[in-house]
Amino acid sequence: MVKELIVHLGDTKTGSTSIQQALVQQAYDIRGTSICYPAHPNHNVLVRTLLDKRRMQEQDDRFQSVYKKLSASSADVGVISAEHFQFADPEVFAKVARLHWPDLHADMRLITYIRPHHEKLISSFSERVKLGQAPKDFNAFADDVFAGKLLDYLPRLQAWREVFGERFEVRPFVHKELYQQDVVADFFRYLLGHEDFSIPKHNVSNGSLTLPQLALLRLLHRRLTDIRVARGQEKSPEIFEARSALGRTVSEHIGAQNLGAEGAKLRLPATLVGQIQDRYRADSKALDREFFSGSPMTAALDACGAKATTERQSLKAADYFTPETLASFRAMVDILAKMLLDQSQSFLKMAVGTRLMFDTFDQVAPGRGAKEN
Repeated sequence: MVKELIVHLGDTKTGSTSIQQALVQQAYDIRGTSICYPAHPNHNVLVRTLLDKRRMQEQDDRFQSVYKKLSASSADVGVISAEHFQFADPEVFAKVARLHWPDLHADMRLITYIRPHHEKLISSFSERVKLGQAPKDFNAFADDVFAGKLLDYLPRLQAWREVFGERFEVRPFVHKELYQQDVVADFFRYLLGHEDFSIPKHNVSNGSLTLPQLALLRLLHRRLTDIRVARGQEKSPEIFEARSALGRTVSEHIGAQNLGAEGAKLRLPATLVGQIQDRYRADSKALDREFFSGSPMTAALDACGAKATTERQSLKAADYFTPETLASFRAMVDILAKMLLDQSQSFLKMAVGTRLMFDTFDQVAPGRGAKEN
């Protein structure tokens, strides 16, 4: 049995993928401490059994499977990592962990990172464009978020602390606040409880997309919707899940091919600066008071106007790429869309387990309208 269990809760878009890759690849030198990380690449499927009614029947098997691996290991530390814990009920998780991890749940430690409000707003929109879930434009998305509770961190974090007490720690995803200004190093310092370790230089995984890349992903999902509607196919949970997998896979490959990589990244519109500051000032102050020393969240919110823009930020692919590039991209999308709609479950397995090759775009140069950072 591992001697201790660490549960990394995310949040989304706070370097979770980089942490998970370091764990999978054992890209660390921690001298004298061993780690068991029973996942490849993460435990999000495990967490979905807490969230998705269709997957709850898998809950016992998945939690028991993880427990068996942790039980069979003689490592000093076991790690569970899933950014989808952001959406889980801490009381439900505690109940399930108590049932299935009897020798580990009582002393397990939990950590989550939270991103400043304006940065999380931008990254959440980009992620939803990637997954095909975004509304018409950024301003419409911001209006929806302001009206909801997505970025009201305090109640969610308080709920986790009420269940797990001092074993639950929150860290601000603010580079100057992180150990070595790096979330991977910061996580390992938390895990080990000391600084006697080294992490090789690593690439940031699942980084932010540029406007041209977001425009391609929007084109991808619109084309998929058009084909589905033309066929008269209804929406289904299987198509929804496969669509998200398609967005992730295509995102990885346009990034790997540097397609649109030279373009500007999405920035906060200057017209929203005052609104986001007014909406989240109370939350940021409460977070600093309850969870942090200093005022990292309030300072970040106060400074959010420094990088805001008054420029138009187009999400039309034609503003960035040549007609020839777009024709090639649409042809590839049509092939993938028809595969997805014909066999959603098989497509999902293929997208998760393999890499779809986009060799078509090896030599494609960006077209008119591309902007530099």
